[in-house]
Amino acid sequence: MGTESAAGDALSAEPASLVGIDASEGLRLLGELVDDVVWLDRTASMPASFRPAVPWLRHEMVSARYPSDTAPPAAPARPGTRTRPMAVAFAPEEGDHATAWAAAHDRLLLRAPSTITHRAADKIDALEVFSAAGVPVPEHVLIPAHARRAASAYWPGHWAEAVLQRRENNLIGRGTLRVRGPDELAPLLRAWDGHVLKISRLVPGLPLTVSACVGGDRTVVSAVSHQLVGLPDLTPGWGMHCGNQLLGPADLPHGAYDTARHVARAVGEVLREHGYRGVFGLDLIHDPDRTQSPDPVLAVEINPRFQAVTSLVQAAEHHAGLLPSLGLHILACLLPALPPAHCRTTTIPALSQLVLHARRTATVAAVPEQGRYRLGETCILGPFPASPPLTELRPDEALCWPQIRPGRVGAGDELLTLQTNLRLCPLTPEPPLGPTARAWTRHLRRMIRDRP
Repeated sequence: MGTESAAGDALSAEPASLVGIDASEGLRLLGELVDDVVWLDRTASMPASFRPAVPWLRHEMVSARYPSDTAPPAAPARPGTRTRPMAVAFAPEEGDHATAWAAAHDRLLLRAPSTITHRAADKIDALEVFSAAGVPVPEHVLIPAHARRAASAYWPGHWAEAVLQRRENNLIGRGTLRVRGPDELAPLLRAWDGHVLKISRLVPGLPLTVSACVGGDRTVVSAVSHQLVGLPDLTPGWGMHCGNQLLGPADLPHGAYDTARHVARAVGEVLREHGYRGVFGLDLIHDPDRTQSPDPVLAVEINPRFQAVTSLVQAAEHHAGLLPSLGLHILACLLPALPPAHCRTTTIPALSQLVLHARRTATVAAVPEQGRYRLGETCILGPFPASPPLTELRPDEALCWPQIRPGRVGAGDELLTLQTNLRLCPLTPEPPLGPTARAWTRHLRRMIRDRP
């Protein structure tokens, strides 16, 4: 498994089957159903990767970090709008920013019911979803909120290391910690007193994310990616999301790619039975000890929302002639059944993204502008005026999406996302950054000026 690929080799060697809605049919339906849809998030990376560009989709900076009372005023609905204006949020369950904004602007927020969303997002309640779907999970122990025993009572003797999670983990993983034994577990139990916890055996396998969408009649499973978590060059937190790399079948041991997609479909069908509609992501781990098993992957958690990797997934879907996930989400929320499925055999673009986190609590004075940049020998050049599709970036180019404004940030806060048309890390559980990724990271940290 290689570390980086040149743009000319930026496709997985073995074709993969992507399933979705034919792009022309999906766009025709959307043209009949929507007039004006606003994407609510800190960046415009999702609508930017929706190709071809459509006049009815635009972006407003509204998120849990920048709620409606601090965001710029929204532009009015497009003239001649026939239907009620709509909105789609990156993570509508994280606070009330999306519902408050949609209500204030009389927009229909396209989201799944909060009851199943919260149940799926809960790191403990999700175990019932996995059980109903018949998918395996890592060995684990549940720890009560009160009247606990000694830490050693919750640590099976054959475990080498473990992962401790609160049920209310957040978007970037501050509620997930690595634990190396009962002695490390004891103070964490005291710090998280009053919280029901899940402690799981640490499986030293490749972290995966499968992207999917639940419609009224079926679950559509899209791309598989290598999830980058807790990379020291990018974040101070072990459990924090640091990016993704799209994968093809040849990038994983035999059968693991198809199994990951099968597991995501099974989970999606359980969510569908409980009324969930729209996109979701499923985090899995490939267990090296189960390579010969019919179930070589274990389910870790459900993300009942859009994920940062969805923008890469959309580029792969467009490359295959399929409707991008954001459009599929809208159709899933508006229609009782999805249009006929199409299976496209295609090469998967070797797209990658890195998420740069703050190393310390500080005040940021400047951040790079959004746009396309080029990696020079001693600095980064740009931003350049036009941003092509991700699949058309040169090997020395990347798209930069700032996640913050100048101001105060905490250690671990996401600063920016960098997207490239090549693989940036080896396909290993805790990979080092490749040379191109190190160069981008070094120069970007110089551009983000901060002070304690």
